[in-house]
Amino acid sequence: MYDSRFEEGTYLSASDFFDSLSGPGPGPSSVMDKALELAAVVTEITAEYDVRNMTPHQIAEMARRLYLANAITIPEYAVLSFQPNLYTQFNYEAVTYQVMQRDAHRPRDFIAAWENHLEVIWRRHPDPASLHLSEQIVDLLQSFEPLDDEGTSLI
Repeated sequence: MYDSRFEEGTYLSASDFFDSLSGPGPGPSSVMDKALELAAVVTEITAEYDVRNMTPHQIAEMARRLYLANAITIPEYAVLSFQPNLYTQFNYEAVTYQVMQRDAHRPRDFIAAWENHLEVIWRRHPDPASLHLSEQIVDLLQSFEPLDDEGTSLI
């Protein structure tokens, strides 16, 4: 293929030549490859957890792994890693360490907990940023549920 940018007598560096071969940006196939690779990593990580029956330690670990894999954003990671604010009885004035340590090994249904948290926000403190982030977390956790044989969620 002839590229008119490279007329006789012009200087062409090796990097210019290789850039011209690859085009101006990532092609659709490389973007799709990266998306498929990310989906495979997310599936591998989330397959190890049951978001309807996991401990706060497990969800924090899952969030850490997903963040390191660039599968979730820093706000999602921060919210999933710090669980005490899920509970309506959480007192922000309380000593955070004590609250975080209470029943840290008891499995919970984090989808139901976040759905409850979202309802509380709607009723008590409907600020758009909190609502949006909480809705994102519910959607994210729901997307991690295993599918049945027909490709639908098991709930």
